[in-house]
Amino acid sequence: MAADSPTTWEELLAGPFNVHSVTTHNNLLLAAMRETFNLTDEAFHRMMRADHLQLTRTLDKLDIAYSSLAKALMPDHRRREIALLFDSAVASLSSNGFYAIDVAEAWISGLPRPRKGVPVNSILRGDLLHAPADKVQAAMERSVVYHQPFTVTYAQQVYCVYVTNLSEPQAKALTSSAAEHPAYFGYADCTGRSVLKAHLGLSLMNSGLRVGDMILEGVPVDGVPNGARLPFDAAGFTPTAVIDSLFLPFLGYRINSHLTGQNREDNRSALTMLSPDAAHLESPDVWMTQGRYGYLQDGKHRDSMEKAGLLHLDQPALEVAVSKLVAQGYLYNLRLDAYGNLLYKALVDIEVEDGRYQTFTIGLRFNPEDKRVELMTFF
Repeated sequence: MAADSPTTWEELLAGPFNVHSVTTHNNLLLAAMRETFNLTDEAFHRMMRADHLQLTRTLDKLDIAYSSLAKALMPDHRRREIALLFDSAVASLSSNGFYAIDVAEAWISGLPRPRKGVPVNSILRGDLLHAPADKVQAAMERSVVYHQPFTVTYAQQVYCVYVTNLSEPQAKALTSSAAEHPAYFGYADCTGRSVLKAHLGLSLMNSGLRVGDMILEGVPVDGVPNGARLPFDAAGFTPTAVIDSLFLPFLGYRINSHLTGQNREDNRSALTMLSPDAAHLESPDVWMTQGRYGYLQDGKHRDSMEKAGLLHLDQPALEVAVSKLVAQGYLYNLRLDAYGNLLYKALVDIEVEDGRYQTFTIGLRFNPEDKRVELMTFF
């Protein structure tokens, strides 16, 4: 344990923190604990702060700094999110139905290799679920770069491996490697918003987090990693266990599908992590000072405001518009800084032209005294 690591509740709660993201996706435990034990917002906040501290200590023992994982956990429009698509029916023919293992070598061989620093990628896997075949086919026709022709018979026929935080060369290497398998029929760049990405966001499970040559995986207490027996070791990666109650909320990746209401539980948990006083601000009334309004109009944020179609709004109208955007977005980078400011970011998608969406980052500050949310930045 670091010498300055908090040892009492008072030290823990008063000290600065920075949490990249909080997600309830594939993780019913948080909501279940809140309801089963009737946790107050204060109790839930303390539980989350303690769990995050335990996670950072666990990672420290693995020589991993939690701060180094941000790029794998927070979407960045400058980095690629790639969905590799396989026909599970084809892969099952040669594997007696174990298609996930059958195709694994093809995509694992294409994962980025450690060079400078500690490159990180979130990995999600699974069958496409809960969608009619014709809607899946239509979504794929708009997004998929086909390696070979493919027609959807049923949604679960599509097996997907989703990898985040890729450079353009890394994305090309990954898709080229996957193409070595006969069941591979194409890929989709899911960096931006799409109908297919929305389907994947509701279907895929967090499989692991690649950190250098390790594959971190959430497992039950006393569980062993790589229960699916994927050939990570053969490719030079070491499966490494992290207790799933710590992995899923803080190291799991959420595919931002931007479906109305899908972000509600995530944002509630994230805001309670930030402060128990912020627990019910999923739809905040965002305000700004007159000086901040002028800064957004004329400062370095002007280009972003113009692209988002917000530059023409007066201050009250802008506050209303930003409030609606924040309620629809996903929250990241929750932190208490050294000056006592409670800060966070909302990532939002705005239609900019020709049906194309662009992601913007809204910087916010929460004041626990009056429970108001102030707009700080807009990029």
